[in-house]
Amino acid sequence: MTDSGTARDLKLTSEKLIGIHTIWRELAAGGLGPRREDVTPARLRGTMPWTFLVDLTGTDFKFRFAGERIIQFMGRRLQGTMLSEHLGTPFFDGMHNFFSRSIQMKMPQAYGPGIVTYPGKEHLEMEVMVLPLSDDGHSVSGLLGTFDTWQLGTHVAR
Repeated sequence: MTDSGTARDLKLTSEKLIGIHTIWRELAAGGLGPRREDVTPARLRGTMPWTFLVDLTGTDFKFRFAGERIIQFMGRRLQGTMLSEHLGTPFFDGMHNFFSRSIQMKMPQAYGPGIVTYPGKEHLEMEVMVLPLSDDGHSVSGLLGTFDTWQLGTHVAR
């Protein structure tokens, strides 16, 4: 299992995540992260079903967009809700910690492949990555995220 703190250290398994990380690096152009408005459907072509966007609002996160594969995994749309509304389960508590670490460190974060803790999805393993977005080039204003899933046992021992 990889839990990485720096972009150079990201060891990604999923080709989807590698592709999205490459797009993010191109858009960031060596800076903290691209502006949210630069992350367009045209730039994410072919990867949108596996992506999501969240905005930083104080110490909370607002779900802005989720691709169809994300919605399918979650079993519902989270768009417009705050992450704090969903806290109290290992999955969402872990998500909050993961997002917060990316904000605090101002760096991409990756986790996995690891066992999924989302109720009803325990038969899966997942790799997840979040990438900082910055509207001013100095502070993180949101995150571009993505994940991929496999049957449990593909990368992680049962």
